[in-house]
Amino acid sequence: MSNYKPGAYGRNYNYNYSSAPPRPAAVQPPPPGAQKSKHGYSTMSSIASGALATYNFNAPKRKIRTEEEYFDSDGEGEEGQSGAGMAYIPAPGSPSASDRRRAGGGSASAAKDDSDSEEDTLDAFMASIEQQAGKGKGGKASAKKPPAKGVRDDIEGEDDHESFFRYMEENPNAGTHNDESDQEIEYDAEGNPIVPVKSKYIDPLPPIDHTQLKYEDFVKNFYIEPDDIGALSLLEIDQLRHKLGIKVSGPLPARPVTSFAHFGFDESLMKAIRKMEYTQPTPIQSQAVPVALGGRDVIGIAKTGSGKTAAFLWPMLVHIMDQPELRPGDGPIGLVLAPTRELSQQIYSEAKRFGKVYNIHVVCCYGGGSKWEQSKALEAGAEIVVATPGRMIDMIKMKATNLLRVTYLVMDEADKMFNMGFEPQVRSICDHVRPDRQTLLFSATFKKRVERLARDVLTDPVRIVQ
Repeated sequence: MSNYKPGAYGRNYNYNYSSAPPRPAAVQPPPPGAQKSKHGYSTMSSIASGALATYNFNAPKRKIRTEEEYFDSDGEGEEGQSGAGMAYIPAPGSPSASDRRRAGGGSASAAKDDSDSEEDTLDAFMASIEQQAGKGKGGKASAKKPPAKGVRDDIEGEDDHESFFRYMEENPNAGTHNDESDQEIEYDAEGNPIVPVKSKYIDPLPPIDHTQLKYEDFVKNFYIEPDDIGALSLLEIDQLRHKLGIKVSGPLPARPVTSFAHFGFDESLMKAIRKMEYTQPTPIQSQAVPVALGGRDVIGIAKTGSGKTAAFLWPMLVHIMDQPELRPGDGPIGLVLAPTRELSQQIYSEAKRFGKVYNIHVVCCYGGGSKWEQSKALEAGAEIVVATPGRMIDMIKMKATNLLRVTYLVMDEADKMFNMGFEPQVRSICDHVRPDRQTLLFSATFKKRVERLARDVLTDPVRIVQ
């Protein structure tokens, strides 16, 4: 009988079970006392005996933690518990290790490790150098802290203003005194502090030879003595000067006057004087104006507020109006030197107030102002210039003006100019003005330096002391 079954793609599915190999004989198990089987594996009895020998029945059972309990714990698990009973062994070379060795707690092996890890001579030397360098910088170097997260240095950092205010809070007396300055303050006879010499030195003008220059002639004397003043005797003149509180010395001084009408000013100037609420000449004006109108050099010793500014401005206006008008490129006719900017501005305002009567231009030049504006004003032309010595020299060096037309020179508060160190500049300016000029010098005090200057730059002056 054939085993072919149709419908199975012609394949033969006949299985012959009679040809299978015989089953091997059963293997005998090892005896119970044997530790190893015939194949070399540990027997169950040996595994059970070893497990029972190492198992601790008194140990608590480990509790299985969930995932939430694991992450909620503070990080101390069984590892920390198992190591809690272990003794702490300090690292070799640490301070605790040295203390432990002194206490005798270290073993022979630990002592050997410490001896092997001790610093050599070079490391010890370098450590001592670093320690000394740290002390030299002002103590122990503080450990750098890591930068805090979320900090904006550009916003939360200290800017220049905040650091300045913090410094002022910590040092409230900062800037109030200079410990390094040993300069003593000098005082004048009136108790006013003398201004020290400025550190900025301005070179004076170079020497000039007036014989190589040609100057135009000019008139100095414009004073006509009133008849009533000329009729007074010498005794009455002395009594009048005593009444005014002035002392006069010098060759042939003019007599003092008692009224503005004695000056001989024109109506326009008299109107301006009355508008300024002048009622009667001050003592220095009563004597200095007639002398200045007569073309004489004057030394006036008077304090501030005595009316000395008008005493030299009124004769200056008469002096300027008698001379030809300025041409392009000409310098001033009247020059007033003052020591400070404040005094220069004060003289400038009063000169401008009286100068507008005759349409006279006035320019003020002082340190701290714009050189460009001052030079342009001088180039435009000015009959009167009020300036500090240093700035006037700067304008001359810039060729903004010149001193060729100056015939009326005034030095106000000459003692202060000398105290401020302007003597070389003042002398150089005086040397650049034509020798036959008219010069007026006013000072609150008459020290030897001022007297020496007066002898050098003035010609037969009349000295008036109030």
